[in-house]
Amino acid sequence: MEVNMGVTEKRDDQFVQVFQRFIRLRPKLFFQDEHVARLHEQARNIRDSTGNPEDRIFLFQILDIVTHSKTPPTMGELSAKLDIPLSSATRMADGLVDAKFVERCADAHDRRVVRLCMTESGQKFFHTGKILMKQRISQILKHLSQDEQKQLLRIINKLIDSFEAEKVEEQSHATL
Repeated sequence: MEVNMGVTEKRDDQFVQVFQRFIRLRPKLFFQDEHVARLHEQARNIRDSTGNPEDRIFLFQILDIVTHSKTPPTMGELSAKLDIPLSSATRMADGLVDAKFVERCADAHDRRVVRLCMTESGQKFFHTGKILMKQRISQILKHLSQDEQKQLLRIINKLIDSFEAEKVEEQSHATL
C-alpha cells in the first residue's frame, strides 16, 4: 500500500509540474497579430463591462448558444443551458448588449417574452474568434503525432465525462 502511495504522489507531482508549465506558457498560447489583438481588446471590454471576473468563461459560450439555437434563447433558457443563476445570465447578456454583439428582441409569438438575438457585429466577433481558436489549436497540435492527438482527445473527453458524472452525482445527492 505504501508503495502505491509513493507512486500516486509522484504522479500527482508530475501533473502539478505539467500544469505549472501550462500556466507559465499561457501568454505564449495566443497570436499577437492585429486581428487577435483587436479580438482580445473587444473581449476585454466585454469582460470589464460585466464587472465579474467569473463571467469571462461564459461570454463566448453565450455567443455560441445564441448562434446555434434554433430560436433565439430567453434569459431563462440561457441560464439553464449554462447552469448559472438567471441574474448572472442577465448581467452577462447586458455586457454583450452594451458591446453590441447581441440585442434583445421580441418573441414572434408572445410579446411578453424577450429573446437574445445575435447582431452582425456579434456574428463577426464570434466567427473570427472561432477561426483563431481553431488555428491556434492546429498550431499546438502539429507538434503531436496523429496517434498522440487521438490519445489526447480521448483522455480529455474521458476527463470531461468524469467531471460531468461528478456533477450529475452531486445534483442527485442535492435532491435527496
